[in-house]
Order: sequence, then C-alpha cells, then structure tokens
Amino acid sequence: MGAARDEPLIPATPSPRVRAVFTAMVASMTRRKFHAVRLARGSREVLAQVDGGERPALVVLNHAAWWDPIVALLAWRAFFPSRPPFGPIDRGELMRFRIFRKVGLFGVDPDDPATLPAMRAYLEEEARRSPRLALVVTPQGHFADVRDEVVPRPGAAAVAAGLAPDRAVSIAVEYGFWVDQKPEIFLRAEPIECPAAGRGGEGTLAWQRRITAAMRRNQAELALLVRARDGAAFEPLSAQFAPKVSGTNPVYDLWMRLTGRGSAALGEARDARGGTR
Repeated sequence: MGAARDEPLIPATPSPRVRAVFTAMVASMTRRKFHAVRLARGSREVLAQVDGGERPALVVLNHAAWWDPIVALLAWRAFFPSRPPFGPIDRGELMRFRIFRKVGLFGVDPDDPATLPAMRAYLEEEARRSPRLALVVTPQGHFADVRDEVVPRPGAAAVAAGLAPDRAVSIAVEYGFWVDQKPEIFLRAEPIECPAAGRGGEGTLAWQRRITAAMRRNQAELALLVRARDGAAFEPLSAQFAPKVSGTNPVYDLWMRLTGRGSAALGEARDARGGTR
C-alpha cells in the first residue's frame, strides 16, 4: 500500500468481462436517471470512424459533470468497442473504487509534476501490447461549466504526440432539461485531424492547438443546438436511449390544461422531442 501511494501512477488492470458487465450496469442506470441521450446529427458517422485504424485512438471530452466517464463508456460501447479503452482518473477516487481499474482506468495526481511523464511512458508501453487502444480523457482536468471556454491541460497533447494516433475525436457533452422532469444528455462529435502515416509524428504544441480548437468549436456548436431546442437536430445515442414522444409529464400536462395552454404546449413538447405537429 505504501509503495502504491509513492508511485505517480496506479496502472489499470483491464478485464473485458468486468468492463462489459459494468458498462451494461451504467447503461441501465443512465436510462433510469435521464429522459434521453441525444446525439447531434452527423456525429454518428464521426464516432463510427474511431473503430477503424491500426494505431491508437484519442477521444477527448469536456468535463461538465460526474457523469462524463459514464457517457464516455456509453460512446465506447456504441461506436468503438473493438478498441481497449484506457483513461486517467484521480488516484484517490481509484483507491476508493478499485473496480474502475478493471474497466480500464488508471490513477493519477493531476497536480503532481511526475504524472505527465509517467502517464506518457505507461500508455506508450500499453500501446505496444495493445496497438489499437483508445485513450479517453477530459483534458480540462476539473469540472467546468459548458458556458466557459475550454482550456485543456497539455497532458492529452503530450500523450498524443507520443502515441501518434490515427483516429482522434472531440465529444462535447452537455446536460440539461427540455420538457421532461428528468434531465437529458446532449452529445456532439467532431473529428480531430491526425498526421498521415509516414509523415512523422507531431509535437505537443501542434496537438495542443488542434485539440483546443476542436473542443472549443464543438462545445460552441452543441450549445447552439441545445439552446434551439430542436429535437430534429438530434438522434438517440441508441434505441434504448430514445426519448418517449407520447405526451409530457402528467403534472405538467395538468398545469397547462388548467392555464388554457394544453394543446399548444403539447405540440411544442413533441417538436422538442423530435416528433411532428
């Protein structure tokens, strides 16, 4: 135990079986807690491409809430399950929830200067064993409001410079309420350019610029879609996360009828959910 505390990184101990069971459990929990998981149109094609390639993949998300790692797992299962997922987590949390090591998470202290070289060396070694691993990371390093401009730490860029991924994507995540008593998850994906094979690697600064630009642009585009409340601009992440389109919350329906706005409100609710007038 003492040695583990002294090390800058606690390695993952991946188990495909545990990961599959755990992902199914969190998918069930998400269905209970959220009204829908909405994916911006065009994102499905972007995410599906991540499952190809022969070198590592990089997946970056903004860090909006506690649910972000679960959203990342859902995206992994839906779009790039052939790639073994790895991701950093605060080492203190990993010591509390050791099962996360079986899922593919490894523990780091983001404020320890020794973390970055240790993480880079660790992932480069893992990539030698699993050349198609997917590094899934929230480069902001802390929770940040989606209305704030994304400022990623350089760790993801430094690791990308070493891994030389052939697939990279930004996933923007936002959580909010539209017309139901439960919140909804909104997602949008945007590709990040990777150097072609044979061109040689690119340095940390080039990757940092590319990651930052993609994450900022992606988060801004998703915010516009969420604010527009146009259900037609989204599709469900998968059929199991599709919103219900028959009516709204019964208490809300009663209130709207009592105030004389029932029919119009119901039509607006159906529009927001992607239904028809």
